[in-house]
Amino acid sequence: MKFKTSDGLALYYDISGKGAPCLFLHGGPGYWSKSFQHFAGDLLEENLHMIYLDQRGCGRSEHSPIQDYSLERVVEDIEALRIHLGIEEWWIIGHSFGGLLAVNYASKFPNRMKGIILSNVTLHMLASFKHQIIRGASLLKRDVPEIDTLSLESFIKTYYEILTSLLENEVYFSFQYSDLEMKKEVDLVDQDGLKSDPIFQQFVFTSKDYFRDFSLITSAITNPVLIIAGENDHAVGPTHHQLFQFKNKQVSIIKGSHHPYIENQEEFKETILNFVCR
Repeated sequence: MKFKTSDGLALYYDISGKGAPCLFLHGGPGYWSKSFQHFAGDLLEENLHMIYLDQRGCGRSEHSPIQDYSLERVVEDIEALRIHLGIEEWWIIGHSFGGLLAVNYASKFPNRMKGIILSNVTLHMLASFKHQIIRGASLLKRDVPEIDTLSLESFIKTYYEILTSLLENEVYFSFQYSDLEMKKEVDLVDQDGLKSDPIFQQFVFTSKDYFRDFSLITSAITNPVLIIAGENDHAVGPTHHQLFQFKNKQVSIIKGSHHPYIENQEEFKETILNFVCR
């Protein structure tokens, strides 16, 4: 299914399940919702009316012809979907980069939220990428490069240099998966239909707006928040969640890495359903 945004883009979404409405916001930036639906749908849809959205420029949604991928615009798309579906209030699950969107949406539309579920999210990409640079240098048995956090262009250049070497040495995905066989299963899901706009990620990675420290706004959010963190999640950093200052939060550290809905399904399911059904 698709709906039109106020600037005329057709964004893809799918709905399945029963219970309270719950929107899933995928990561990336520039990924899609299909793999989460594939692996987690059966875990959550008995208790939640799941809504899976491909963000603008991602997956099965249209690309912006004027490359409008600003944070404000993406958050507006989320609210437009809620209005389109006639939902009064909903839960939101954000994974990875999707958590940044979920928190900004909750900050702007707190009265539309039942609560927030943040699974392995970054709320400060600079801190998460710095963690990857330092860990990457260690895995590559190199000295940690000089990290310039004052210049986004210089910082991203350093990040991409480490990332390229990690990919060439086939060790990068150990940041995301405890069991690399799981990555093969994800690749099978992604091989058909993932046609995201490369400009989306490029826009995010060159935008100071997206690289702000959004953990600083969490103290003002009063909605109930569930934080799920993987004890070996080196994509965002296993202690990254300690930056978050939500007033009404529950933290669950579970075994696995960046994708608990694949690697630790039962604990992922129980943690979420205990939270939303309490």
